[in-house]
Amino acid sequence: MQQIILGSLIRQAKGTELLCQLLREEYSLLRAGAPDKVTGLEMCIQDLIRQLVREREALVHRLQSAGMTNLAVFLETLPAADRRIFETWRAKIITHEQDSGQLASINADLAMALWKQSGVLLSHFQNQVAPRERNTYSAKGTWQDRTATATLVRGRL
Repeated sequence: MQQIILGSLIRQAKGTELLCQLLREEYSLLRAGAPDKVTGLEMCIQDLIRQLVREREALVHRLQSAGMTNLAVFLETLPAADRRIFETWRAKIITHEQDSGQLASINADLAMALWKQSGVLLSHFQNQVAPRERNTYSAKGTWQDRTATATLVRGRL
């Protein structure tokens, strides 16, 4: 049982470390302006998070099937030397989870800023293309009332 729980903690620690690395990569791709690569990486991040959740649920199920409510109760049953090993891996998990939370928050803020910037830029281009005055001459040289919105094709089919 100890080896199964230790293996689960090690997998979770390495998984959360990988999550931090992927979030750092996502940040660099956001800064580089590579949305296609960010999308692919985001799918990998979501899959890794799902795997981490399943691993944690399996650990909780294993502990509950042994009659323990949580990992702390299990650690109390261990000798001091073994407990230190388990606590080291648990501390790594906690550190990596906190780091990944901060990185995810930074990435979300950057993604929102880029989205707003793109919207402002698109709005600026649309305003530049749209006719400033509603009343202009038509292609035939006659006076025509037009809408204030830009149109590419106008006419009858």
